[in-house]
Amino acid sequence: MQLSKLFNTENPNMKYIWFMFLPILVVIGIQYAVIIGDVAILFMKNILSTKEVAKDASLEFIMNSDFKQPMNQAYMTLVQYLLYILVFGLWYYKAFCKDNKQVNTNTIKELAIYTKERLLCIKTIFLIVAGYFAQLFVDGVLTLVEPHFKNQFADYGKMVDSITGVGSSWVMLFAVIVVAPIGEELLFRGVIQHYGFKNFAPILAITLQGLIFGLYHGNIIQGIYAFVMGIVLGLVAHKLGSIIYPMILHISVNASLLLVPQVLYEGTIRTCLTTVVSGGIVVVMLWFAMRKKIA
Repeated sequence: MQLSKLFNTENPNMKYIWFMFLPILVVIGIQYAVIIGDVAILFMKNILSTKEVAKDASLEFIMNSDFKQPMNQAYMTLVQYLLYILVFGLWYYKAFCKDNKQVNTNTIKELAIYTKERLLCIKTIFLIVAGYFAQLFVDGVLTLVEPHFKNQFADYGKMVDSITGVGSSWVMLFAVIVVAPIGEELLFRGVIQHYGFKNFAPILAITLQGLIFGLYHGNIIQGIYAFVMGIVLGLVAHKLGSIIYPMILHISVNASLLLVPQVLYEGTIRTCLTTVVSGGIVVVMLWFAMRKKIA
């Protein structure tokens, strides 16, 4: 392949390449703002407390106790992703929807109609099914490779337990299953991918945002399959021409964490069979979803 075919223009604009990575700096700013705001609230709550022990507690004590409580972490996660939706939703709309009319939604009513039309179509069913079996496929692959990478799976296991374990809360589940996918799709398949389209051929732009999506997760196990899933989500967004569809697929994948029957992974043969069948169903469902003839 000629190098020039990887670009959309003969003279790539470095501004748009920079804009592909600028949202990550904004993400870091949001994360620090949430942490600082949370610590400030806990500190003020501690000062105003009527309990003498609490009043005498230091900032270090707060960081090692209240700050790390599951419910506090759940609310922080929820606030973080709500800010993603606000910031990157406005960014995506202003940069790629309003001026070039990619999405003709000038009012809340038009946006509601636009969203409803896409949620109530046959593609949505295919994407929900694809998301569920994608989770089965990923769990199958992870089950097969886990014995060979036990140390790497330790952090990943803690992350999953924080979401689906006994100590998890409905706030955390809502944040991870619903709010996070919407915020991340606006960020990665919305803002970052569309800036990539300004300079790069679609396949390169989609691959780059998938790579950034994988690195964003900060865990080697989660990062690898997030990279692959990021490319799949990017293809869905590009082929179907709407950010709504990757949101549906992403929500389905995350929600399926709670619906994976562990009996499917008892024994190597059963695990392999589950993985192969699930992978095949994912491919078929995505093919049906991305067919242009299906409304």
